[in-house]
Amino acid sequence: MAKGNELRHRMPRWSAVLLLAMALLLGAGAAVGSADDPLVTRGWVDQYIASQLAPLEARLEQAASQMPEVPSIKLWIGRDYLLNGEEKVSLDSKPYLGETGRTMVPLRALGEAIGAEFNWDGETKRVVYTKGDKEVVLWVGRAEVQVNGEKLATDCAPELVSGRLMVPLRVITENLGFHLIWNSEQKMASLLYLGG
Repeated sequence: MAKGNELRHRMPRWSAVLLLAMALLLGAGAAVGSADDPLVTRGWVDQYIASQLAPLEARLEQAASQMPEVPSIKLWIGRDYLLNGEEKVSLDSKPYLGETGRTMVPLRALGEAIGAEFNWDGETKRVVYTKGDKEVVLWVGRAEVQVNGEKLATDCAPELVSGRLMVPLRVITENLGFHLIWNSEQKMASLLYLGG
């Protein structure tokens, strides 16, 4: 009998301890499911994340709407066209990979696509591209480029192929303020004009 009475006396003590702990927790300002609750629910976490992301998403949308659209030019090795934004432009010669692995493209098509002035001097075999305050000069058969008067070495030179002048894409475009992205899987070059 003494054990039964002892057990009955212990139960109220455990209940009292549990009630006291809950009262302290709730009395300390920790609402169930709040950030102060040590047992935060998944629903509360999802709601919290959503509340924090909403202002950031709004700011990103606002920033995106204020940014100018950057037109892109895409061309592929072996295809007889390029895309200038959404416009499909026919090429009189297909781009190819030169001996050094550089993308070679037709002189005129590149100049027109990137909006540069260009000139070919058949006597001196010299190519000149101008865009804004940048001038890029190359010579057929010479692995060098002149950018705004400064000569630099390069690993490829313009080539005459079947009466067409083919020029190294990267050398010209990057020196005129474009960013070139090469996709080796699709054998595609994308150009973005960044200016400068």
